[in-house]
Amino acid sequence: MAGCNICLDKSCDGEQQLPEVERFVISADSWNRDRAIVPCKVRFAFNNVVGDSFEMCTVQCLRYNVSVLKRSSKTLLKGDWSLFVDHHDLKCGDNVLMSYKPHVGSFNCVPMAPDGDVRISALNEAEYNNQFFSGTSFTLRMSEITDDEMKRLLSIVKWSKRWTMTPLVHRLTTTDAERFALKLKKSLIDKLNLEPAVTIQFKVYGGEPCDGHDVRYKIMTDGRALCQWKEVVEDHGFAVGQLMVCAAVMYEDDPVVIVWKV
Repeated sequence: MAGCNICLDKSCDGEQQLPEVERFVISADSWNRDRAIVPCKVRFAFNNVVGDSFEMCTVQCLRYNVSVLKRSSKTLLKGDWSLFVDHHDLKCGDNVLMSYKPHVGSFNCVPMAPDGDVRISALNEAEYNNQFFSGTSFTLRMSEITDDEMKRLLSIVKWSKRWTMTPLVHRLTTTDAERFALKLKKSLIDKLNLEPAVTIQFKVYGGEPCDGHDVRYKIMTDGRALCQWKEVVEDHGFAVGQLMVCAAVMYEDDPVVIVWKV
């Protein structure tokens, strides 16, 4: 059966006005190393939920910043798409399952061989770690992370399959842990569309999630969120010099900051 002359997908039945995009498959005929073509049948809905780029996250928590080229007749995925193909050693005949995560505005992706087996990253450990942390934000002027901290950091991030936004790694300062004023980077909270001054829920994770803390915050002139998190610090024993990881997500339409102690 001949493929669609636009998206090249043999199962394509033309562009439809679908109200939302949940999941779709980039078929073996619709991608090469340099680009992928969004199937016509989901293109309209896909274009409505992404801008000129989006984050694609694998089951191994590897993140790729994929650029989007919206043409009049087709939508192309480029940017880190080629890295994704190389890292997973995709071959002719492979498909990629894409699942939209509306609470974070990104897509989970599962590369699959023709027999349905999931293709995992072909990277060695050092390459994997480098790529893994390329999707992580670090606080500027933070002291060097020790080898023991790095092992725990990798363990924490690999354990959490829920992260689809860029997490932040931060070492607590005197202001954070003794004055109880934590400033969250603009890049961490941008997608949450926070009100100028209200409360946001913090959840501190160990092995199991704890009850949330309602933390008052205000948006500063530089776009950062200044959080008064005294209860969180005291309840969980945060101290100056402590390394932590945090991620901001939308959970049941509410903004939540998830925190892990390293």
